Amino acid sequence: MAAVSKVTLFRLTLGLIGFFIIQSPDIYAEECSLAKTNHSCTFTIDRKNPLAPPTIQMYPKQTLTVLVKNPYYFERYFMDYQSGQLTLAPDVASSIIGSLLTPLQKAQVRSFVNPQPDTCSAVKIAASTPTTRSTAADIANVDSLYRYCFMEFAKSAKEVYLALEPEVAPDSHSQEADSLPGKNKAIDDKLKALVPKINEAYAREAALSASITAAGKLTNFQPPEQVTLQGLAALSGVADAVAKDLFAFSPRISDLPAVNKGQMSCDDPKLPAPDNAAGDKGCVPLYPVPDPPVANAKMVTRQVTYALDALNLVQNSQDGIPASTAKKAVASITILYGDSRWEASAGTFFSTLAARSFSVAPIISGGAVTDKQVAENVLHPTIVPFAAANIRITDDLGWTSWRSAAYWTFAVGVNPNTVSADFATGPSLSWRGLMFSALWHYGHDVRLTQGLYKNERLGAGYSGPATTETFWRSAFAIGISVRVPSLTGR
Repeated sequence: MAAVSKVTLFRLTLGLIGFFIIQSPDIYAEECSLAKTNHSCTFTIDRKNPLAPPTIQMYPKQTLTVLVKNPYYFERYFMDYQSGQLTLAPDVASSIIGSLLTPLQKAQVRSFVNPQPDTCSAVKIAASTPTTRSTAADIANVDSLYRYCFMEFAKSAKEVYLALEPEVAPDSHSQEADSLPGKNKAIDDKLKALVPKINEAYAREAALSASITAAGKLTNFQPPEQVTLQGLAALSGVADAVAKDLFAFSPRISDLPAVNKGQMSCDDPKLPAPDNAAGDKGCVPLYPVPDPPVANAKMVTRQVTYALDALNLVQNSQDGIPASTAKKAVASITILYGDSRWEASAGTFFSTLAARSFSVAPIISGGAVTDKQVAENVLHPTIVPFAAANIRITDDLGWTSWRSAAYWTFAVGVNPNTVSADFATGPSLSWRGLMFSALWHYGHDVRLTQGLYKNERLGAGYSGPATTETFWRSAFAIGISVRVPSLTGR
């Protein structure tokens, strides 16, 4: 008895250890499986190639943690609760380039003799501002100079926008942006190099705008010169919008952190992120998502949809609470919290219970019936189609990445030989949609009655049948069935 007690205690200890290992609240336990029900786990989404997963099924009271792999250092990431259909934010880069640069592309360059590299500097533009002593010829030269400077501003603005595009719209694939020289430089160096270009372009445009505004206040010009100045004022209005938009990028770029803080290793989230030189930029962990507490949790399932959103810090300031309209949806994650212990299945089991029948067979000798004998016919195995109710006795097993668990099966079948109901019960193992069962089959067998026995001689004149009856008998059976999931195809 002492030996038995020690063995029992050892088994109980192992069971408790296994239980606490399985139930461990470690949210970084393992990568979530998309093919089976999960305990607390992590799911990794590659920011460079974000793919929305199918529904992630989890047991109740578990926690999901999302890791963003290959994060952009100019983005912040959020797991935002979604109550309805996910709507993607518009592509801001397209609206900036389309609505602001298109009017500038319509500007026409008039003849300008041998412009110098610093012709459009803020100092030169301020010196060329029309005065009360300016003549019609002076206005014509100013018009030619300013239109040339507007075109130069448009070219430089477009170059800056194209350089910003990989960060403003990192999911786009622009051939024009990729063709820029130095695109393979480090992102932070490339962005920082844009700041002086933006500031210089803004200063030149501000000088142009100030000069045109000052000239527009003069009243000593004739109508032709006034029309020219009005045209320059219209161009100045379009350029002002572009200059202000570009200038807004400058302080936000300067505020960007050098690296993304809080990164960790994608392979083992408990370790710090590896050196960037290794090619792995690490992962950014998001706030864990727990199972929402509800009343009657065992009676209902919870399907919650979250959006993995990104806030672009090149476009938006880091100060203040980010508005929902400033975020861009990267992927949608749907989680189904549920635990159904009972599932149905249907299939066939193959029983060692014999398919037995009896008949009266004639014995022929010399071409004539000389006697009749009770004959037995036996077929193996007995094939019984069945339907079953299965209660799951374990959580998903870890031996395969597919859905797999242990069940206890209660089956009811129809014996095609006796056309009667048979019963079976026993343990089952599921793998994906299949179930394999080892069953105790309690079914019907056939035996002789009226005192008849196998191989009994009845005489040549016997004309009756072999009288039989059915009776209950147990046997071993192996079943194969198709499982009908209770929850979302699991």
